[in-house]
Amino acid sequence: MRRARGFVAAVTALVVVAACSSSKGSSTPPTTASGGTATSGAGGATTTTADPVAAAQASVAAAEKGTYTDVSSTPRPAVKGKHIVVISSGQANISNLQPTNGAAEAAKALGWQVEVYDAKLNPANNSPLVRQAIAAHADGIILDAIDCDQAQQALQEAKAANIAIVPIYAFDCNDAQAGNEPTGLFSANINYGTRNADLDSFTESYGADQAKYIITASHNAAKIIALQTPGFTVLTYTLKGFADTIKASGGSKIVDTMQVSQADLLSGHLPSMIQAELLRFPDANWIKSPYTYVTTLGIGPALQGKAGSINVMGGEGFEPELDLLRTGIVTAVNVISSEWTGWAAVDTMNSVFRHEKPVDSGLGWQIADKSHIPASGPLNPTVDFKSEYMKAWGVA
Repeated sequence: MRRARGFVAAVTALVVVAACSSSKGSSTPPTTASGGTATSGAGGATTTTADPVAAAQASVAAAEKGTYTDVSSTPRPAVKGKHIVVISSGQANISNLQPTNGAAEAAKALGWQVEVYDAKLNPANNSPLVRQAIAAHADGIILDAIDCDQAQQALQEAKAANIAIVPIYAFDCNDAQAGNEPTGLFSANINYGTRNADLDSFTESYGADQAKYIITASHNAAKIIALQTPGFTVLTYTLKGFADTIKASGGSKIVDTMQVSQADLLSGHLPSMIQAELLRFPDANWIKSPYTYVTTLGIGPALQGKAGSINVMGGEGFEPELDLLRTGIVTAVNVISSEWTGWAAVDTMNSVFRHEKPVDSGLGWQIADKSHIPASGPLNPTVDFKSEYMKAWGVA
């Protein structure tokens, strides 16, 4: 899981699929921090408590209300006449489609020329598409779920050409999990506010809140099968925040970490693989999904006709996943607005063009179960982030 290919997010969620080796279950959970009666906080930090369930309940209550805030109102007028390219890891995946389309929409609102390039879930396309953007004389490149080390040489060429580079759910080459180089190549990252020092801690916190919901709902007696797609830094940090918090609870436990590859998703074999894993671990009472695509293509079909037989923590909470929640197959999701993330990336790019530091995006998430979602459709944030951005840009 050390080599990165980006977040589904989605947050959020944030995440995507990439070519990986065939899936196989592992009875060994990922390495986690030691814990006892501590509970994990933002960025995987721990705080001591005599009652981990009570502490988790407090965090869940806050997350159910939504952890997002208003976008910073600091004026940052739109820089005119820019041409940017948004490179999506794969538009066939909703976890890429929504943030990429959000970024394109925001760029148009700024009056910029924008093009979308699709890597089609094939990492071999990443570098050629970066070079295509260079040849098109783009002023900026936004990378959606494409980590720096997956197109490093091409990104060095883009930087040498004075092209600004901003990520969505992607990690720079100097990140410990995404190359661990001395220096990075990104021009700036989205600002996640004073609550999170960086994307690493923001992503770990997302996973930690998923774990706290499970601790609360299971009365700290969960036995969890965690599904994971290797090769994505965002999923590495999400699972770390989740696993650290579960370990620290002193009661709940990850009994199995099952690796899921792109081939598993596209072959149609994933539902039967999940069913086999449940037979291997008959005491498991929760499944954790890494992102929506795995939930809808794997977990949902595996549990058809067995709604409520095992609890499921879904992914970013896109509408197809909410439909599974409504039917009782999924227990809860951690909804993050990937469209908002796309707008935040363009706001970050505008700040780069203005030679200013990015301001607080207001981004967060909302834990939701069946009692916290509408009867149909998506669960949208209560913040009108588009109007707030446009007002700050002076284009409202």
